Amino acid sequence: MKKWTVLIVVAAMVFTAVSLAQAQQRYPLGSGNVAFKVDYLRFTDSDFKDLNVENGIYFAGEFYMPFFNPNLYLGLEVGYGWSSGDINIIGADVDVDLDYVPIEFNGKYAFELDPCLVLALGAGISYNYLNIDADVNGISAGDSDWLFGGQFFADLNYKMGQWFVGANVKYQITEDINLNDLETDASASNFRAGGQFGFMF
Repeated sequence: MKKWTVLIVVAAMVFTAVSLAQAQQRYPLGSGNVAFKVDYLRFTDSDFKDLNVENGIYFAGEFYMPFFNPNLYLGLEVGYGWSSGDINIIGADVDVDLDYVPIEFNGKYAFELDPCLVLALGAGISYNYLNIDADVNGISAGDSDWLFGGQFFADLNYKMGQWFVGANVKYQITEDINLNDLETDASASNFRAGGQFGFMF
């Protein structure tokens, strides 16, 4: 037991020393970056609440490059969110599964609050895949739709040399969903909040 404790303490000391050493190498604004995100996802339309799939988990990867100005970036984010729930319709239990895949093209403007702390504000357009499946006693039915949308967001990142960690919030608006050739009054508009880690190059 003591061996593991000593090993963990030594590893933590090495990691801290490497992080502090890397922090001396400053990656300024204007560096390209890649990040991986894990977010809480909440669909804001009440129809998702009625289906008990309004809350979900979202994973994404993003890539940004500077554009004309070291503070201005253009980039791409591709993610995958999902949710599942159970509802009861006329005495029958229905399992509902939802898959959501946003493909976003974003621009953002970064503000260096200090050498290690960066705030970014951005907006963009998106094309989003939504699939809903319902299962009743082993009989499945479902449909999918592609939705145009737009989003605005904010990120706050702490730089540690080439690496960074941070938090993000985003609100996305989409057009109404069309399922089984029926236009609905529901959209896939959603709110996301979570964290990310990544590196600059």
